[in-house]
Amino acid sequence: MRAEYSAAAGGVILVARFAAGAVLNYAFGIALAWLLVPSQFGTVSAVQNVLLLAAGIVTGHLVMAVFGGIVLLAVGNACVQVIRARRRRRGETGDG
Repeated sequence: MRAEYSAAAGGVILVARFAAGAVLNYAFGIALAWLLVPSQFGTVSAVQNVLLLAAGIVTGHLVMAVFGGIVLLAVGNACVQVIRARRRRRGETGDG
């Protein structure tokens, strides 16, 4: 039988997983800085950053964040244009 969790419990688990991953990634970076020579460390760090960026893109979080912001900006601009057009038709002036 599977236990049911509330949304708050799910949120806590999500934050805890993110924090644990960040701590492990930080510890991994420090360990590599001690074990590798600077040129090797730079190469490993660059590859790690590319992999993290690719993972974010593949899972869709980064894509949704970027394109979601673009869509919101476009919708906001369209709304402002509609409001300004209505004000011009009524003879109102000013942006406020």
